[in-house]
Amino acid sequence: ARNVVIATGRDRQPFTPEWKGMKDFVGRIIHSADFGDAQAYAGQKVLVVGAGNSGFDALNHLAGIDTAAIWLSARNGPALLPKRICKIAVHRLSPIMARLPLRLADAVMAATQRLVFGDLTKFGLPPAPAGGASRLSSDYTAIAADDGAVGAIKAGKITVVPGIREFTRDGVILANGSLIHPDIVIAATGYRTGLEPMVGKLGVLDAKGVPLFNGGEADPKLPGLWFTGMRPSIRGCFANAGILAKAIAKRIARSASHQSSASR
Repeated sequence: ARNVVIATGRDRQPFTPEWKGMKDFVGRIIHSADFGDAQAYAGQKVLVVGAGNSGFDALNHLAGIDTAAIWLSARNGPALLPKRICKIAVHRLSPIMARLPLRLADAVMAATQRLVFGDLTKFGLPPAPAGGASRLSSDYTAIAADDGAVGAIKAGKITVVPGIREFTRDGVILANGSLIHPDIVIAATGYRTGLEPMVGKLGVLDAKGVPLFNGGEADPKLPGLWFTGMRPSIRGCFANAGILAKAIAKRIARSASHQSSASR
């Protein structure tokens, strides 16, 4: 084939870090991809690791459950938006946000977060290392959405704690040296593309396994190899999929036209 389009998705493989001592932990460790029914966590002590989109999704569900305890382990604060403002779904504003320069989009998100939630560092959440739009484009960190988690944090139902240092047989030692005893640990620690076995030797992936080229861009050394859906977008996956598909189709059509002209 002259053209190959790889569209296997950026969230193909759940990623869980290798924490020291985790194999000796007698509790359960799962990835947020396997969260399942929130009612299954009733009466349990739950540690959610990661304050990104997946972490807050789990917390939103757990906020309404009668658990024994909930901790959120956060090394970095999130770019966090409410799911709705005045009954309007925030994601409907994404096409407008996508047109803004990064710094302006960062400022709009930060102002919205502060206006809606106030200063969340007062409740233990660390500040975000960069703006939401900037992190989305640089390290592919998705923007988190609140639907009850922030209220639970402010009410004291969810306790924010530092990152994990290591596991013990029946607990978790945090970065500040304190010890907690969760029954279950939910690793909301992201995903990987899983493309290394397929194209890892071609020099087209970065250190996280994300293609260096996406959509209508292609490696000049490997014309005809295309990737789509490998990076998050403020527009959202479905809206972005159509845009990238058209860009790839246009490039393939242009290449076919050039080849046809050259063969005449």
